[in-house]
Amino acid sequence: MSVSVAARVSVDVLSDIDYVAKEKGSDKSKVIRELLSCAVRDKLVELALEKYSKRLVSLGRAAELARLPLADFMRVAAERKVPVNYSVGSLEGDFRAALRAK
Repeated sequence: MSVSVAARVSVDVLSDIDYVAKEKGSDKSKVIRELLSCAVRDKLVELALEKYSKRLVSLGRAAELARLPLADFMRVAAERKVPVNYSVGSLEGDFRAALRAK
């Protein structure tokens, strides 16, 4: 389901949107939707990384907030040098659980 949203942008931003649309052989509406979608995805990841780095959410919950699979979120966190909040005790517990599940 799509809804219309109105927003004011600077002349420079509109010029850039026109340029991208022309280069892609696309219309402005499609370009704006693609750019907005990318920006929202990036912001979700940024917010999730911030919460995770402050230990407000777990790794799994941060991945959910970012709308990413856990492995992808871990990769992004590593690329951005966000340390993993994972204790030796947690590792041992996960290792024991994995052995029991085997």
